[in-house]
Amino acid sequence: MNKKVIALAVAGALTAPAVALAQVQIGGSITAFYYQHKPENPSTGQSGDILELSEPEMYIRGSEKLGGGLEVWFQCTSSLDGIVGGASAVANSGWCARNSGIGMRGGFGNFFVGNWDQPQKLVFNAGRGWWGGTNAFTGGSAVLLNGGSASGTANPVQTVVASAAIAAATGAATTITNNPGTFFRRQANSLNYHSPNWGGFSLQAGYSANNESTGIPEASSLTPRMYSLAGQFRSGPIYVGVGYEGHTDYNPANVGSGTAAAAYNGGDDTNITAVVGFQMAGFSVRALYSKSEYETTNSTSLDVDGYGIFADWNISGPHTLRLQAAEVSDTSGSSTVSVGSYKGSAASTCAGGGASATSCASDTGAKLYGLAYSYALSKRTMVSAAYTVIDNDSKAAFSKGKTAATSGGKQTTTGLILQHRF
Repeated sequence: MNKKVIALAVAGALTAPAVALAQVQIGGSITAFYYQHKPENPSTGQSGDILELSEPEMYIRGSEKLGGGLEVWFQCTSSLDGIVGGASAVANSGWCARNSGIGMRGGFGNFFVGNWDQPQKLVFNAGRGWWGGTNAFTGGSAVLLNGGSASGTANPVQTVVASAAIAAATGAATTITNNPGTFFRRQANSLNYHSPNWGGFSLQAGYSANNESTGIPEASSLTPRMYSLAGQFRSGPIYVGVGYEGHTDYNPANVGSGTAAAAYNGGDDTNITAVVGFQMAGFSVRALYSKSEYETTNSTSLDVDGYGIFADWNISGPHTLRLQAAEVSDTSGSSTVSVGSYKGSAASTCAGGGASATSCASDTGAKLYGLAYSYALSKRTMVSAAYTVIDNDSKAAFSKGKTAATSGGKQTTTGLILQHRF
């Protein structure tokens, strides 16, 4: 990210002639969308023009050299949604709500704690590039391939509430917050390590603290944790990255509880994301593969596979053409319980019901397409025109996030983008 740097030099020599140098940097970015959203679902929302910002942020970074190649650093990245969204957007954002942390770095690498994008997400981001992950205009790839996003959230918190629908079977339902079904996470309360660059290869690792334990009875078998690991290789025109993330006791199938889900108590969910990229003579292309597995009960699982292709072609000078295409396949596995928009094999998920369980997971995938043209006004400012569409299979209902989706329906967006980095 390009940035304007404000350097504050603070020198002091107490008992030695060495000078300690502290540096603070301020910068950020603003991306404004104005687009036509067409949900093709008149029962839940109108088509209309939408004006909003996408992940606008301002960061403050500071560091101090401690000697011997050791340095302490901090970063506070805050949202700027109030520029367009007004008071309600300000209330929903806040200081340091985006990538923020404090750590130590040196020849050993970088160890830090904070609220940060996890290694699996870093690999996914290298694949999608300019395109959004989950925003309602240029995003969608992480919605299909990673189950959406969890930004600035900790491990899921489980709350037992009364439920008339399943009271006869269980007496209660369990609801879970913090998006337990997604692997596209900026994890709060996380411990992180990023290695040095070893001849183009680097390693990233993340692990969540168990702050939630204070609200979990000692007798409970649940200990929610997140852990993530990635290896990346960059050399010349080649990029290869593999990311892995695991969730323990996140229980994603308990969201929107049913009898089977409410009886579930524990389990592990995993995702593997792999990206291969090549860049040459103004052209860049990345291929991405994602595989997720959710343990939805003590003996069943829901498997999700998908892939994406992302390309950028700098035609000449300031002109760039961009393309994205992604597809999530039909779900598989023995689960009869759904996770988010991923459908299990229960008959109730079949159109019309009554079909055999083995056929109910068919036609549960979706496709995403996007085309954009960008014109660079300067090194820090760019305008773009873009079109994206999510096209659901007959039993799928993936949404771009503004309105609910109709099973088998489409959602399209067309509009303009202004991006500025400072």
